[in-house]
Amino acid sequence: MKTILYAAVTANGNYGDSDAGQMPKQEELNDLFNHAKEAGNIVMGRRTYEIFGGDDTFAGLDVVVVSRTASFEGVKTVASLQEMLNYLGEKGYPQAFVIGGVTLHNALLTEGLIDELYINIESYIAKGLDLGPTDDRFIELELIDHQHIGAGIVQIHYRTV
Repeated sequence: MKTILYAAVTANGNYGDSDAGQMPKQEELNDLFNHAKEAGNIVMGRRTYEIFGGDDTFAGLDVVVVSRTASFEGVKTVASLQEMLNYLGEKGYPQAFVIGGVTLHNALLTEGLIDELYINIESYIAKGLDLGPTDDRFIELELIDHQHIGAGIVQIHYRTV
């Protein structure tokens, strides 16, 4: 199964922080949902699910929340990365589409479980969080594509090498 990470960073390279008000713009949300619809699923951590608001937001998608402590009605909650991959594999999905947050992204990068990344470079500078493997490993990327998706956002599409 291919695992695709979808993330946003500031123009100065920091991972967006919702506590600082760094929320996605509508153009980015439209792009995100187009990719999720293509995958048929959307994977996120507990906090990201709570921020997005749940139920109607993800209508028509198989929603998977990775959390050791929470569960939500109407969505699949799993306690581990492997459980997430097993669940989606058993359902027959060829890819897992992961939108966040930073803890989930960094865990997947650390475990070497990401095949492709969509990195959206936002049109602002701000403090934020670090996106990357927690074991300081170097991950080489190959550029697949890049595009402007609107609202000053440049999207870079990579595959891991």
